[in-house]
Amino acid sequence: MVNEVPWLTVVTVVKDDLPGLEKTIRSLVGQVDLAGVEYLVVDSSKNSTTVETAVKDSLIASALFSWCEPRGIYAAMNAGLSLARGKYIYYLNAGDSLADPQVIADLQQIINEAEPVWVVGQVEISEASGKTVVSKSWDYHTEKKALFARGAFPPHQGTIIRTDSLRAAGGFDAKYSISADYAAALSLSLVSDPFMTDRVIATFFEGGVSTERWQDSFREFHQARRMILKPRGFASLVERLNYGKHYASVWLARNLRRS
Repeated sequence: MVNEVPWLTVVTVVKDDLPGLEKTIRSLVGQVDLAGVEYLVVDSSKNSTTVETAVKDSLIASALFSWCEPRGIYAAMNAGLSLARGKYIYYLNAGDSLADPQVIADLQQIINEAEPVWVVGQVEISEASGKTVVSKSWDYHTEKKALFARGAFPPHQGTIIRTDSLRAAGGFDAKYSISADYAAALSLSLVSDPFMTDRVIATFFEGGVSTERWQDSFREFHQARRMILKPRGFASLVERLNYGKHYASVWLARNLRRS
């Protein structure tokens, strides 16, 4: 039925990247089962006609197109959140692709059985060198004890969230220009522990804004922890120590790589 609530909304944010969008659409079209899945493309491109045409020609019956002002990726992700009808929401942005044709079906099985607030899986990362690595399983409880200050956190490509829970958490806070997805994960950790799976969900390329502006992202991560988790006393000291250690290790690794 047309008015049935989808179990999942997949949101793709795109800006001036038609080839990336087409790659993402192909990975969705290749899924063994898209029943009950809504697909929403939020576009901020200069030429939206080509993107809208690609969405209409995608062979995905539930595909929807929406244009929004180019005010950054998180504004576009929030636009997708406001429009999503699915019980759960997943962001697979232009250039990202699902790991294999069984991903959506496997996620549906997890959600049907566990009904979690959020699901965190693994991702495959394509590095600038051409090397491909699968992320390590996120040791959520260990990282939570360290107030998520040691640098390990789930990328949005590996995270599926109840739509109403993400809305209640405030979506993606615009004051974090680089790390609003990290801040959203911190807020969700206050609501519920995630359902963890070793399932590889998606593939994406390294080299986003948080990689290029890593020092700014570290400062935002720290600010988010202070604002959302509100550590006090010994917990605050642990957060600062872990923040300093992680900052120093990344700084050293980058400088050694340059040498």
